[in-house]
Amino acid sequence: MKNILLFGGSTETGKFISKKINYYFDNSKIYKFSSHKDKDDYIYLDLKLFSFPIEISIEEEILIISLAPIWLFIPYLEEILKSEKLNKKKILGIIAVSSTSAVTKKYSWNKFDKNLSKKLLFWEKKFLEIRDEYNINIDLIRPTLIYGNVGKNEDKNISILLKIMQKTLILPLPKETGLRQPIHYSQLAISILEIAKKTEKREIGYNSFINIFNIGGDEELTYKEILNRIKKSFPNSNKVNKCLIIEIPNRLFLALCFPLLIFSPKLYEAIERTIIDMNGFTKSYKITGKKRTNFPASSNF
Repeated sequence: MKNILLFGGSTETGKFISKKINYYFDNSKIYKFSSHKDKDDYIYLDLKLFSFPIEISIEEEILIISLAPIWLFIPYLEEILKSEKLNKKKILGIIAVSSTSAVTKKYSWNKFDKNLSKKLLFWEKKFLEIRDEYNINIDLIRPTLIYGNVGKNEDKNISILLKIMQKTLILPLPKETGLRQPIHYSQLAISILEIAKKTEKREIGYNSFINIFNIGGDEELTYKEILNRIKKSFPNSNKVNKCLIIEIPNRLFLALCFPLLIFSPKLYEAIERTIIDMNGFTKSYKITGKKRTNFPASSNF
């Protein structure tokens, strides 16, 4: 019997992993943790309290997957390893999810994004130190621009664009925008499971292994292409199709947005980043071995 500990199990990615787990692991038991007390199918766990669920058999082989914020998960992991609440000799591997923001926002000039990058990089470094100290196989996964099913409440990134398009008749975009690789949560989930399957086959011991994956979707798209794909995914009667996307020179676009710099430097820099390429990450199909998935994807993966 193998124990799979899934932190952040109530996220959309976590739910999809739970749904597909039996296709990847035989004779295993999954423990799904959530920081929300109202989730009946999950074990409530507040990582800040450093408690360890008594339901888990520490004598079985253990594979750990964390979708929780890395700045909460890593200190929790350090504590339970030091206190020997886990049998380190039984840990097949640990997979932690961070974000490509660790590298893409490293040179941001607004304090929020710069501090986010520093925080991510700090805890990623701590994760690598755990591998060195305890000789545990680890995988660090950095996804970029995760989205949910377009038009559904579970989505965050794309829903912001949708709300704008539904409330305005004209949406200006810079003529030259950077490329993005939006990844659907189901693509990310299958990528994690494929990586986990390989982690399971590694030997436990002193030849500890590490992989860092910067993962994106299977297509590299401009913002205009992303918005037009969103429009096509809705029926013609939807308000989003009444929105006209126009391209204007980059300098004019930034000049029109400049007043935002006074009120929200973070928002202004986010708009400014639309001009910069943030692509070139490993495409999910190269990890999953599945067919390429076009944007927008759905959870029918």
